[in-house]
Amino acid sequence: MMKEIAFRKMPFLLMAACAAVLVGCDEEEVPAPKQPQAAAVVEESGEECLQRAIDKLSGEGKDIEAADAAAKKALELMPDSAEARLVDGQAAYMKKDYKRAIADFDAVVAEKSLPPALRAEALVSRAVVEIAQNEFDTARLTLFRALHLDHRNAAAWYHLGLLSRNTYQFDEAAVEQFEMAARLSAPGDPRTKKLSREVIPAIRASLAAAAASRPGAAKRDAGAAAKLIADAEALRKKRQIRAAMKKYEAALAADPFSYPAARELAYLVSLNDKTADGVDKALRAYRVAIDLRPVVQDNYYAAAQLAYANKRWATAVSILDRAIAHDPENHKTLDLYIAALQKAGRDKHLNAWKAYRQELK
Repeated sequence: MMKEIAFRKMPFLLMAACAAVLVGCDEEEVPAPKQPQAAAVVEESGEECLQRAIDKLSGEGKDIEAADAAAKKALELMPDSAEARLVDGQAAYMKKDYKRAIADFDAVVAEKSLPPALRAEALVSRAVVEIAQNEFDTARLTLFRALHLDHRNAAAWYHLGLLSRNTYQFDEAAVEQFEMAARLSAPGDPRTKKLSREVIPAIRASLAAAAASRPGAAKRDAGAAAKLIADAEALRKKRQIRAAMKKYEAALAADPFSYPAARELAYLVSLNDKTADGVDKALRAYRVAIDLRPVVQDNYYAAAQLAYANKRWATAVSILDRAIAHDPENHKTLDLYIAALQKAGRDKHLNAWKAYRQELK
């Protein structure tokens, strides 16, 4: 059974100095020559090897080859140590030995007796290896698994933010994830400061610019939209659905930031216009509603259901990809996502998502 150990800083410089003194004190003051004696060998314990590997992996004295050798020795001496396994994986990653790194991290994750936070750390490390190999979809799922084990893992939130911003262009999700990373990291951490002062404000500015460039944004008339929405509600009560849909459409044209107009238009069109053009119109309205309220899961689900029902499997997958970025543990969303993946022929990651869904039960 793999276990944790509490390792400590060892005085390696002092130990090396003592070894040198021992070598220099081997000769005796006698005229007759003597056979050379073997130099004294100082055997390191597993903990000492582990600490040496950690020291060589970081700081000014970074030496990947020395770290790799020390990590391997530590693991040889302490085969049941989770820390030794993690450090060996880090050394393997630095040497681009990704297969060995993944094997080390998986071994820690598989040991259910270990604390969830430690297993989450192994999953984050695994995700970093996957990102290095451009396995972005796999890495994102690995990070979701890490957060399921430890919701306070700042590194998991940070790397999810990077994926959301750089790979998926889910900027609203990236802001949420980077904010969580900054909140959970040490205030003095340089990366925390950069997130708070540079990265998050830059994404927010980009989102604001995108919103300002939306068609009709400069001439929005919220008052006119509100009146049109009230008219639409009155028509709905009279069961004049077609007329109500036109009023909602006009309201959204008057104010492209009207969430009620977008949401109700999408809902009514999806129910009452089953043509291909109707499906297109409903999906467009749902996308506006999603852009305006990106954290509302019901809109993603309704839009994806509509796409799925009309055999637009890839569209359903893309909608749910974004939904999961905001809420990776929503059971209803995940079930539809897995069904859409299967219909879309995205078999590469299907079993992994099914396994993740099982972990959430």
